[in-house]
Amino acid sequence: MIEKVNTLFLSLFLAGLLSCSAATAAPRPDCTDFGSNDRLDSHSRRWCQALAFKESYLESGFVENLPISQGNARGVTSWLTTSSSSFGAFNISGTVAIEELTKRYRLKLAHTSNYMRYGKVVQVSGTARSGDGPLEIYSVVDVDLWKRAAVLVDNPVRGQEPPEEGLILKGYLRTEVTPGTDQEFKATLATLGADFYLLLVAPDGTARDIELTLD
Repeated sequence: MIEKVNTLFLSLFLAGLLSCSAATAAPRPDCTDFGSNDRLDSHSRRWCQALAFKESYLESGFVENLPISQGNARGVTSWLTTSSSSFGAFNISGTVAIEELTKRYRLKLAHTSNYMRYGKVVQVSGTARSGDGPLEIYSVVDVDLWKRAAVLVDNPVRGQEPPEEGLILKGYLRTEVTPGTDQEFKATLATLGADFYLLLVAPDGTARDIELTLD
């Protein structure tokens, strides 16, 4: 009997906590013209800015997971050079030709012997072309939109948790390459230890005569 009473009180207590939490959770602010709207406080303006960043990522082709199973590439020829700036930036330039790409493929662009660069963010930009079959290029995304938004508002509260889920994005941005056309792209490379990879996908299963030019 005592055990049943204790269980009942515990259930009521937890239900009360959940009720209080739901009651105190702040609703989303009205973000209409938030950039020039003085009625919003710093927290609400930061929230709106983070949501605006998220919308921009979604419109730019953000996805959480890579499509299609792992495939391979045939006839890969590359002429690439790597260089480092005095402040640590890592640059990769040159050209890559691929005779045939099936499904999803990690194209290795560089290797570093400097352990200080392991896992570092490396970005490339350039143009891509597919002679036959559509091609997709995926850029790694790992960004805290709530922290990024803090830079653009006055008096942000340091260490404050995001007011809702979904403001930390981990996934990929997709650039689509139509066969027979030159498509500009920018991509953050995937890293595995000391190696840096560009993520390529043939969404129809196969793409041929691919040319990549890195600035």
